[in-house]
Amino acid sequence: MSIVTALPTGNVHAVLDRAALYLGQHGWTPTGLYDVHDGCRAKCACHRTGLYPASILGAIRAAVFGGPRWYLTGITDAEQHAYSAAVEWFNTYLIAVGHDGQHAPVFAWETTPGRTPAHVTQALCAAAIAYRTHTIRRAA
Repeated sequence: MSIVTALPTGNVHAVLDRAALYLGQHGWTPTGLYDVHDGCRAKCACHRTGLYPASILGAIRAAVFGGPRWYLTGITDAEQHAYSAAVEWFNTYLIAVGHDGQHAPVFAWETTPGRTPAHVTQALCAAAIAYRTHTIRRAA
């Protein structure tokens, strides 16, 4: 199997764009899947909506499943493929191309000191554009 045939197919670009949008609307946390504000006494919007600040993987899950999802049990094969393909493409993008001056796997990249929500959303959008460019070239 060549590298080209092993690359993810489908709507990866749309999932990454939606993940960036989710982070822009609900916030980013560099660790865990979601920041649930345990012990928060404030009337945070996330407690009313269930839409918590998310990590990159949490945002990708929210993009695939329509909202935060802590566990991957009870999902369809298509949902599993969409999630896995988006994570695989984004991880590969960060390692091969890099973003914000760093080439690293998603976990190391996301937790780098000084990382900001803007870096994360820009990286997701750049990876989505790279995916679109890749699929257009493959189709030509």
